[in-house]
Amino acid sequence: MIFSEEESFFDAQPMFVCDQATLKILDVNSAAIDLLGYARKDYLKKRIVDVGERKDADELKSCIKNANLQKDDKVWVFVSKEGKPHYFQLSAHLINYKGKPAKLVMAHNVSDPINKKKRGEPLSSQLNIQNFPLAEIEWSASLRTIRWSKKAEELFLFTEEEAINDPHIFEKLIHPEDIDYTKEELAGALKEGRKEFSIINKNVTKDGQIIHCEWYNSILYNSDGKVVSIFSFSHDVSDREEALDEANRSMKSYQDLFDSISDAIYIMDYNGVILESNKGMKLTFDYNRDEVIGKHFKVLSAPGKYDEERINQIRKISREGKPGKYEGWGKKKNGEVFPTEFLVNSGYYFGEEVLIIIERDISDRKEYEEALKHREGLFSKLFNSSPIGIALLNEHKEVEMINDGFEHLFGYTEEELKGLELDRVIVPKKSQKKALRLSESEKVLEVTEQRIRKNGQIIDVIIYAVPVIVDSKIVGIYGIYVDITDRMKAEKQVKDSLKEKEVLLAEIHHRVKNNLAVITGLLELQSFSAESASAKRILKDSQMRVNSIALVHEKLYQSENFSEVAVDQYFKELTEIVHRTMETPAFSIDISMDVQPAKLPITQAIPCGLLINEILTNSFKHAFEGKKKGRIAITFCRNQDMLKLTIQDDGIGMPAQNATSINTSMGMTLIKTLAKQLNAKFDYRNENGTIFNFEFEKDK
Repeated sequence: MIFSEEESFFDAQPMFVCDQATLKILDVNSAAIDLLGYARKDYLKKRIVDVGERKDADELKSCIKNANLQKDDKVWVFVSKEGKPHYFQLSAHLINYKGKPAKLVMAHNVSDPINKKKRGEPLSSQLNIQNFPLAEIEWSASLRTIRWSKKAEELFLFTEEEAINDPHIFEKLIHPEDIDYTKEELAGALKEGRKEFSIINKNVTKDGQIIHCEWYNSILYNSDGKVVSIFSFSHDVSDREEALDEANRSMKSYQDLFDSISDAIYIMDYNGVILESNKGMKLTFDYNRDEVIGKHFKVLSAPGKYDEERINQIRKISREGKPGKYEGWGKKKNGEVFPTEFLVNSGYYFGEEVLIIIERDISDRKEYEEALKHREGLFSKLFNSSPIGIALLNEHKEVEMINDGFEHLFGYTEEELKGLELDRVIVPKKSQKKALRLSESEKVLEVTEQRIRKNGQIIDVIIYAVPVIVDSKIVGIYGIYVDITDRMKAEKQVKDSLKEKEVLLAEIHHRVKNNLAVITGLLELQSFSAESASAKRILKDSQMRVNSIALVHEKLYQSENFSEVAVDQYFKELTEIVHRTMETPAFSIDISMDVQPAKLPITQAIPCGLLINEILTNSFKHAFEGKKKGRIAITFCRNQDMLKLTIQDDGIGMPAQNATSINTSMGMTLIKTLAKQLNAKFDYRNENGTIFNFEFEKDK
């Protein structure tokens, strides 16, 4: 199309909106009305062929002087109301018009010269198409905006003034990711001399929103073949692009799903020729897709296993629309034969009626079924030969079957119990409610109860209630019964015997404690008659040592466990006794205790008590000479597998010059002996007083 540079595309471009199917004219623009002289109503319901006539350019060479036209080009001749011919080439673009598919037909004037109005008289540049859905933009050769319609403002939010005055509006409008692609498409169209091209790209609105638009572009050339302007129709196709993306994703998902299934899926025609297959073909038969397409499916069948009559029957059933599941034998590419299961459905593939086959290797399943049969045989043998009584009840608590062990235990045969509610037969009346809860449990339960044999004898049994649950519903229950009548009698005898021994042991501890109390009393009486202060001190020390032992037996007598002593309570009471006995008005001693709860056997509790007694009494006697008050700290804790006892005072410490006499003294000899009984690591040192450390393991 050839225009002078002064003319606008809108001034001389007749446009018609036509129904897509019938090509009947639905609307026209004012340029068509002005140029051809007919009113809008004269065009409606007509077709383009009713308005103009199409001819070869060679036929019109005497009428048209246009060097760009080739002799085979098609030219439409439109005759105005005044009888004057006008010559056009038509281009069509698909659009939506009032919600229906339509074509926008543009008439590109190829006359020379173009029918003009008088100089200075403005031509209408307004498209008079009602509710025209496309944004209209006209660009200069340098991509500056010449025209910017109201629809363009609504679509891209830039005003006409902003679009025309902004030299970079093209770059702002096209998304950065698509700018190079758009320019390349435009450059390609210009290089090839095309008069129109369309493109879909991403655009950016004034407020930063990203939309997909479809552009229909017409390029206007002058008589020298240079670009005068580019006219663009554009509309938002974001919804369509999203739908296409979704469709593509869905198609890819279906293809991925088709290929991701490990079973072989193949499509074949009714002659048995394979048309398509998935990647599961490789996994199942070791054939690639290209190796089976076009071949008869016999290639997948085991030798001697192909049955034409059976195959014809399967085809017939499938054609009737009935899907079927069958078993057969397949053959891998290497010749290996294996059992298969295949599903057959009828369908259509590119309009052709086909069979859709899903075939899988069931070798593992066959092996499992054989193993299951073997296990079922073993279970049946175990069920019937087990000496334990077993009864299978249905969901109504009625007997389905019993084994020989149950018959021997309760004296009933399976024929006597089958169909009866077992709880009503063997459960005592007082236990009926408890038995009902047992049979309705969704968990495996174990209880010890009494049940009634056929002869009326009541026996003690352990009952295991094992529910059979299918789809979260109890469909049956196994009752497993173990006769423990003899064991209950034996347990009662043992409990009675143990009770006697516990009473006896408690009495022993009580008597030991009383005997030690007598010894303590004798030592105290002896101390009253002793004249020597040294003898009195020795008797007093012995009395306190005996008290520490007696206290252990008292604790054992008071406890339920006669083999171990709770050391936290024992150490506390022992310390209080020593404190009350040794403290005098002359000085005040504060004793702090940090004892973790623990239990020690009597063989370790007594040495620990004697150690605390010995070290505390020595501290009271010697550690605080010249002081009016002092502090003693006792700690007992567990460090992994070791127990640690620490006794520390803040007294004057042990004199270094008397180390030999200290080590050979009665008190130190006793401490070493007691540490040895505990198998303890023992050390002592002066550190702001005296510290004694004992570390040992608890006896098993």
